[in-house]
Amino acid sequence: MIILGINWEQNSSASLMIDGKIVGCSSEERFSRVKNDERYPKKAIDWLLKEHNVSAESIDEICYISTVWAPGYILTRHYTSFSIDDYVNEQEKIWYPRIYKKKSISQIKIFEKKIDFNQYPGSRYWGPIVKKFKKKIDHVSNKDLIKDGQFIRSEIIKKHLNVARNKIKFIDHSYGHAAYGYFGSTKSESKKLVFTIDAFGDYLNYTCSVFSKKKNSYSVKKITKGSNFIIGRLYRYITLILGLKPNEHEYKVMGLAPYCKSKYYEDVLKIFKKFQKVKGLHFVDDQKPNDLYFAVKELIKNKRFDAIAGGLQAYSEILISEWISNCIKKTGISDICISGGVALNVKANYLVSKLKNVKNLHVPPSPDDASQSMGACYASYLDFYNTNKDKNIAPPQHIEDAYLGFDINSDEKSTLLKKIKKNKNYIIKKRNINYEAAKLLSKGKIIARAMGKAEFGARSLGNRSILADPSNPNIKKIINEKIKNRDFWMPFAASVLEQHAKKYFYLNSSADSYSYMTNCVESSQLGKKNFSAALHPYDETCRPQIIKKGSNKDYEDLINNFAKLTGIHGLLNTSFNIHGAPIINDIDDAINVFIKTNLDALIIPGYIIVKK
Repeated sequence: MIILGINWEQNSSASLMIDGKIVGCSSEERFSRVKNDERYPKKAIDWLLKEHNVSAESIDEICYISTVWAPGYILTRHYTSFSIDDYVNEQEKIWYPRIYKKKSISQIKIFEKKIDFNQYPGSRYWGPIVKKFKKKIDHVSNKDLIKDGQFIRSEIIKKHLNVARNKIKFIDHSYGHAAYGYFGSTKSESKKLVFTIDAFGDYLNYTCSVFSKKKNSYSVKKITKGSNFIIGRLYRYITLILGLKPNEHEYKVMGLAPYCKSKYYEDVLKIFKKFQKVKGLHFVDDQKPNDLYFAVKELIKNKRFDAIAGGLQAYSEILISEWISNCIKKTGISDICISGGVALNVKANYLVSKLKNVKNLHVPPSPDDASQSMGACYASYLDFYNTNKDKNIAPPQHIEDAYLGFDINSDEKSTLLKKIKKNKNYIIKKRNINYEAAKLLSKGKIIARAMGKAEFGARSLGNRSILADPSNPNIKKIINEKIKNRDFWMPFAASVLEQHAKKYFYLNSSADSYSYMTNCVESSQLGKKNFSAALHPYDETCRPQIIKKGSNKDYEDLINNFAKLTGIHGLLNTSFNIHGAPIINDIDDAINVFIKTNLDALIIPGYIIVKK
């Protein structure tokens, strides 16, 4: 049973599942080198099929996530070409007339100059589509577009792979999140309470379901659902109000929030608390504004930027924690999973993990829509497994790790590598690579590592990482100013060996729940000392990658070599990219960033390259 899963939206991605196991997954941005690329993920699909020797004819199902879809955002390159000014214009020229004047406004018509006709399959195909969609509200909330959206996506995949229409399916958005939340978490088959929380979905943006295994089938029982959860959209528009890019920079607002003490954001929190409350298993609107941009902007117009961030984060934590706690009390299930875009809020996850009635909290890698290509595969295969009477077929398998992307070990040696070998400004070593790297790290050098399969998602987990001594407080400024160009208030993360994690951090869940940098922890005194550069600068929490023994042996060996020299069993870890660009994919990407930045050394298969 071979399933190709596709997410075609912000950060488009493709996944390949064979007999219930995800064998590969990658975002289109890794190949196109356009961050958050929303175009049809043709390059990612082509790579998957070639890498795993799968022909188009042998695919049994092609599963698009979301029954609801419209091409307006994709055609106008909403996520990759829009500036902050464009987003403000969108509010003023599209959403204000739609909401307050009840006008039928087309995204494609207003932003006609931004239409990308050249994206696959080309202008001949997109020309008639643009003409048609100019005449209507072309947002996904328009239910009249459901058939059009499914027809367009079917046509594109048929053009690309020449597959039969009866192989193409469309998977409910929330069901995809839930299935990925369960199977993207730990391998335990225990009964779990699975939550999905996001901004829109297929007319639902919060659900709670019980997943359990019963002999030769899985039971999925929905406990509650709704479409009015405010946090995803409120966070998006406050990000814009604060002058940052919505759908991308929400994490910056979250990172800013801890700097503001509660007494300074109390007034802002009071404003937000009037919008929506939790009642039982549902979110209930109270004095919710007509819209979450113009009305909210007016309500908070005289408030400080840090108070806005602090109040928003506090409000998010209150709503999410209370709702999840109520669902746990209702079901009695304390082993929980969270998926969906709002699950990226690691500070809220941290507070949920601290709830008295939570035993373990699991958040899978990149729980936002980027992972929905995997969610589509899991949801479809789960139904196939449950309804198939032949139980000789394999059950769906939990993902083992996030290393699902391009394998740099099988990359052909690049021309760039040949040039560097001839350049006298570099020293190239082939022996004792991890020991040589550990020595450099212990001396305050900053090293990039590009080895093995790329991690899926926005969090680098050692294979596409920039690494440094986590105890060196000066290293943050060096990385920010000379390599990453990140905002100064944003924290870095840490990779820590599992057998030593508890002496550095206070874990609220099992160690394997912290494999993907999707949750936060408090730091011990030793953790604050040894990982000062990898903690949030204000509240000293950490977003760790706890490495299970044997899960990434070469990376573990590097950390062990560093520990022998320093006594610290972990490293500062941040993504191997320049700020605003996708994480590197292959050897050429790695060497390009290495040359252009002030990185001191680069580890690639068989070599460590050191700048003189």
